This record gives sequence, C-alpha cells and structure tokens, in this order.
Amino acid sequence: MEETVQEKKSFKDKAIAYLKALPKRYFITAFSGMAQGLFVTLIAGTILALIAGWIGDNYIGNTLLYIANIAKVLMGAGIGIGIAHALKKNKLLIFSAAVAGMIGAWADQLIYGGGGYAVITTKMGAALPGNPIGAYVLTMLVVEIVELYAGKTKLDIILIPLGVLVLALGGVYVAWPFIKLIDLFAKLLVITINAGEAVKIIIGIVIAVVMGILLTMPTSSAAIWVAIATSNTAQTNPEVFAIAGGAAVAGCAAHMIGFAVASFRENKVGGLISQGIGTSMLQIPNIMKKPIIMLPEIIASIFAGLVAVLLDIRCTAAGGGMGTSGLVGLFGVIDASVAAGVPTLNIVLGIVLCLFVIPAAVSLAVSELMRKKGWIKFGDQSLDV
Repeated sequence: MEETVQEKKSFKDKAIAYLKALPKRYFITAFSGMAQGLFVTLIAGTILALIAGWIGDNYIGNTLLYIANIAKVLMGAGIGIGIAHALKKNKLLIFSAAVAGMIGAWADQLIYGGGGYAVITTKMGAALPGNPIGAYVLTMLVVEIVELYAGKTKLDIILIPLGVLVLALGGVYVAWPFIKLIDLFAKLLVITINAGEAVKIIIGIVIAVVMGILLTMPTSSAAIWVAIATSNTAQTNPEVFAIAGGAAVAGCAAHMIGFAVASFRENKVGGLISQGIGTSMLQIPNIMKKPIIMLPEIIASIFAGLVAVLLDIRCTAAGGGMGTSGLVGLFGVIDASVAAGVPTLNIVLGIVLCLFVIPAAVSLAVSELMRKKGWIKFGDQSLDV
C-alpha cells in the first residue's frame, strides 16, 4: 500500500516537474535548436546563393547556386535535427527527426485536399524551403511521442524511424493549423500595407518593434519571419513582404547594434562584436533581471522601422529576421532592394541609417539618459565575453 502511494506521488512529482519545464523546453531549448538548423540550411544557402550571383553565369557560379538551393530546401530536415539534438533525444531519433522536419515543412501540401507531392517537388525546384513553423510543430510532436519507447526495445532500428513516419501522417494535421495561422497573418499584412501610406508606415513600425523583441528574446526571429515571408500569401505578394522585410531587418538591427553600443562601457570591443554581428540574445539574463534595459532598443526600432519604410528599402525572407547577425540582413537588403529597383542612394542610406546609425545613436542617447536618471546602472548590461 505504501509503495503504491509512493509510486503515485512519484508520478505526480514527475508530471509537475515536466509541466514546469515545458515553457523552457518548448520555447527556449527547442527554438534554439530550430534556429541552428535554420542557419545551417536556409540562411547559409541564401548567403551562398548571393555569392553565386556575384560570381556570375559560369560553371562555378552555377554549381554554387545548385548547392545553395539544395541547402535551402533541406531547411525542414535541418530544423528537425536541430530540435531533436537540442532536446538531447536518442541518436536514432535525432536522425529520424530529419524526416519529421522535412514532412512538417510541407504539411499544408500533405493534408487531404493539399497540393500533394507534385506541388512540393515544383516548389523545391524553385528552391522554396516550406514552412519552418510546420517543421517545428511536427518535429516536436513526433519526437516527444517516439521518445516514450525509444531505447526500450531491441527493435529500435526499425520501430523508431517507422514510428516517426506513421506519426507524421497524423502530425501534418496538427502542424497545418499553425501554418494556416501564419498565412492568415500574412494576409492581414497585405491588407494593411496596401491600405495607404500612413497605415503602411504604422505597420512598418509595429513590425520593426515586434521583430526586434523576438530577436532578443529566446525565440527564433529568423524562423518566424521566414514562415511569414514564404507563406502561400507571401508568394503571391512578394513586393509587400519585401517591404515588410525591410522594416523587420531594421527592427532586429536596432536591438543588436543598440545593445552593442549602449553596453560598450561594460562590455568593450568583445561585447560590441558579439552583440553587433552575433546576437543581442546574450542580454537575456540581464533583461530577465531588469526588463527596462531593453527600452532604448525598442525606441530605436521605432525610428529605424519608420525610416526603412520611408526609404522603401526591402529585404529577403531569410534576412528579415536576422538583423546584422553575420551581416545576413545587410546582404538581404541589397539583394531584395536591387531586385525591386530601389534607387542606389536609398539602398545605401537605408543600410547606413536603419542598420547602424539610428540603432546606435538612438539606443545610446536613450540609455545614457536612463543612466543619468538611475534607471540603468553600471553592470546592468554586463556580459561574460
């Protein structure tokens, strides 16, 4: 009797501990793995494709472009592996997660009434990667269920991959609503941005602020923006999302360059580089202790987003959520803006002002004012770099 009570308590304690760990597990750890998978496939492929374009229409340029396109369409697989590895899953399950992520990326085409394999292959031929949110949802669902028996049988080599594939059949219907939700949000962006210049400016500012916060928080701003900017709606309205991408990259840069400059007295050159072309996510521990330290960057993102819309700068889907990280956003601005025929002066001013000068100047000015008021103190933004 005592053993039964003890078992019940033990199960209850395990359940409570699991539920408490869910937010960190699903939205920090898993998103971190997702971001890594995204970077080694879609982001790296996008950078390589840009370099291939510079090399030109010759053997080397064309071959690099083919390699880049292969990397981009493998986004779902990269996300699957990244998530499973971050969650420290069984090795065989990590490899199987590549398939789960790939299926999830195309969940909207695999449901009943979807486009099916023909549409998927056509889109892959155009180097389209699918939807990262679909890859995330289906991977999380499948690996969490399969882990329940992974490593507990002598037939893992068969049961784990087959379990992933069978569960993926139902998983596409779990992932599809999330993809649809992203597409509905994309439709809302199309309506608002096309509603007139004043509304477009307001929406541009909102996008810049939200994307900047998402970049600094323990989420994957790159994945979120890719999901929006490669949605079905975005594919039929590329100009709208290139404009929105310009605001998004400006907002992300406002946080990266903003924190890099505002915290220079604490973190010196190491902090300037690690945040400026690395990630402002390094400030998360400090933000958790004192959220107000993010205010200068939020204000900077308002001005950066405003100027980005006024200058009509554009950005690619892969660059919109990256900011100045690895200079991916900068290359994305050049690529999309040149393709859209934006005047060279606007492009240069947009890059200089929206990605560097405004984020640095506004964040520094506001943070210095807050330091004088005692709202930010020395050490509040210190990093171990």
